[in-house]
Amino acid sequence: MVGDQIDEAASDALRAAPRTRRTGDESFVDRGPGYARPSGGRPYAEVDRA
Repeated sequence: MVGDQIDEAASDALRAAPRTRRTGDESFVDRGPGYARPSGGRPYAEVDRA
């Protein structure tokens, strides 16, 4: 951002980067690395899947 102007190309590139790492198998909610321990090893709750 320069002044009050947004660098649209840079913004688009920053948002696109995480999209390239998605597999489509991710849960809707990221409960974090500590969730698996109290949940019995599951990385997400069934209701987190979209």
